[in-house]
Amino acid sequence: MERRGEAGGRVCMSQTVFPAHADHRGELSAGQLLKWMDATACLAAEKHAGVSCVTASMDDIQFEDAARVGQIITIKAKVNRAFKTSMEVGIKVTVQDVLTNVEKIVSVAYATYVAKPVGAGKIELEPIKLLSAQDHLEHTLAIERRRIRLGYEQVFENLMLESNKEDTFEDEDAVSTEFTHVQSIELVQPPHANHHGNTFGGQIMAWMETVASISARLQKAFELSL
Repeated sequence: MERRGEAGGRVCMSQTVFPAHADHRGELSAGQLLKWMDATACLAAEKHAGVSCVTASMDDIQFEDAARVGQIITIKAKVNRAFKTSMEVGIKVTVQDVLTNVEKIVSVAYATYVAKPVGAGKIELEPIKLLSAQDHLEHTLAIERRRIRLGYEQVFENLMLESNKEDTFEDEDAVSTEFTHVQSIELVQPPHANHHGNTFGGQIMAWMETVASISARLQKAFELSL
């Protein structure tokens, strides 16, 4: 039996990329990958907490490589540090070509999950059992990453205040946002829900990525038409 706090906060998921997961270029869509990343990381958080968990935030994500149809995506997630009711989960995504057996890193990300026990009960998470030098390093860095996350809100507020003070100007070559505005209304259906029956963070991120991608393509199309 796995003990919570030891190997209980680790999950590995592998998935073959099928055409239904790909975009018009035959590459795994970022939205689909975000759904898989969130689902895997959430399970890692729930294995450690022993109760339901919800996505609180996900740090900046950069995709180092693309996965194509027929390749295998592997997502490893583990709880780096447990705070009182929240956890930082580290996520590592790799892609493997089944013909060449070459494996590449796609992304490394960090997400925060909050334990949500049923009813009015409260929970205080157990600390993580550190098994390796890498575990110790991630555990130490997690507190610094948390401090940075908590400071983001104030930083953005200051940036907005500063931007409002700056003089606005018209650029002759600027494209009106009217041409790149995209709105999507989604009906939440069973395929969009997690094992608790709720729309999960990964699905919301997938919808956001789809809309943002369409907006970016509209911008490019408009520029080419000029």
